[in-house]
Amino acid sequence: MSMSVKTEINGLSKQNIAQPICNFSLADLLPNTLTDIPAVSISMLDKVEAAAGLLSPHLESFVDSLVVTDGERPVGSLDGMEIMREILKNPTFDFFINTEIGKIKNVQLVIVTKHTKLSDLLNLWKETGKAFAIISNQYHGYSAISARKLLEVGSLCDTDMSVKDLPKKSIVTFQKDQPMREIIYKMYKNKTRRLILEGTSLFISDRHIIEKIATDLTFLHQTDNFLDMQISEFKLDNVKMISGEITIPEISKIMHNMHFPYVMTENRVISPWDVALILASKKLKFSSS
Repeated sequence: MSMSVKTEINGLSKQNIAQPICNFSLADLLPNTLTDIPAVSISMLDKVEAAAGLLSPHLESFVDSLVVTDGERPVGSLDGMEIMREILKNPTFDFFINTEIGKIKNVQLVIVTKHTKLSDLLNLWKETGKAFAIISNQYHGYSAISARKLLEVGSLCDTDMSVKDLPKKSIVTFQKDQPMREIIYKMYKNKTRRLILEGTSLFISDRHIIEKIATDLTFLHQTDNFLDMQISEFKLDNVKMISGEITIPEISKIMHNMHFPYVMTENRVISPWDVALILASKKLKFSSS
């Protein structure tokens, strides 16, 4: 064999691996799993009730947004936060059974190809403020790419950067006597899907709220005071506590294996979105191991 032949990792030569990981295309980074997660779609003519029912079992664990379609054409997306924004204005059963998805959808849908660079995808997500994209697949449909999906990329990095090197953001908390109105408003004000219950490691997210509405409250049927409800009526989850010394590849692997990926150190909380953003760093290279 010629000595000029380069060893390959993930189909990439060692010479190319010296480049920042964000310079590579999505197909380079995820050659075997890029289209593994099918996009969950819903018609713009369907009602919000249907969307909430689909999101309830999938938020945080499968995919965070639905693809809104007009016929077979994708025309937008919808997630739990967008539904809750509307609930602040109209917390009624009527909203869920009579409002069409097309009236509340987000029209900023990111569509990528296998040739799209990771850096370009992350820039688009920063512009939209939403970690969600779709890509056409071999089944003549679309697959979803989320921040959770990019944890696979994080695990490929060769770096000593650790959790403490992630951009620091304050831990947004809520109190147990705050009504749902204030909790949802605080999520929007702080641009976060999760809040920590003050003095604990318990958190509430859009998943908990949508799940409660879709199941126990039957889409607010015969519920006249949803926004006044107390947190004691909601199921919460514990944040996984970790050390701030854990490296980016290590935290990526840990979170990828979690059903609901969300972790916390002594002074910060970390979601898949935080890990995805650090992948834009020029310091991160491919691991050769």
